[in-house]
Amino acid sequence: MKVIIFTNGEYHDKGFYEEYLKKIKADYLICADGGANYARELDLKPDVIIGDMDSITAETRAFFKAIKFESYPTKKDETDTELAITHAIKMGADKVIILGGLGSRIDHSLGNIYLLKRFIDVGIEAEMVNEKNHICMIGKTTTFNFPTGTIVSILPIGGVVEGLTITGFEYPINEGQMTIDKPYGISNVTNDNTQCIAFKKGLLLIVIPED
Repeated sequence: MKVIIFTNGEYHDKGFYEEYLKKIKADYLICADGGANYARELDLKPDVIIGDMDSITAETRAFFKAIKFESYPTKKDETDTELAITHAIKMGADKVIILGGLGSRIDHSLGNIYLLKRFIDVGIEAEMVNEKNHICMIGKTTTFNFPTGTIVSILPIGGVVEGLTITGFEYPINEGQMTIDKPYGISNVTNDNTQCIAFKKGLLLIVIPED
């Protein structure tokens, strides 16, 4: 099951999201609180709206009155996005795409990126997408099929990455080590239609920038 999570983040290009959502054809839509405001702008019907309901507008709440709401206290340990992720995992999603998770608040953006680890722990494919970036986190050897000429940044996150070998890129790596203070995987470029990123230990953030 392919699940979309709309967070209460930044959305700048309505046309981008309209085309992207048509392309991926999700099966289930979760709105994290104010994410429902933007789902309404896109004429989308959520399957569930989750959160403390402090950012969804009264108009949106009335518009979606027939939709299932899962309300939580404002004072809680989890963010609304984390609650939405927990819901997606519990319902058996096999792929999750988070929209609106990146923006000008770097603390919120980083916190949302860190949450991608939740999916690795349970074996669910996940990515975070906005108009300028596609981001995923991997914890094991993974093969990709990005078109030749795609810019790909490969960054360590959460500790030292050991035994790193990448193929299908202009700048290959063979049994390398990557640390957070030496992120030399920025702005590599694919030179083959199939790429393999293999490593023995650690976590990697894969970023496809659109700029």
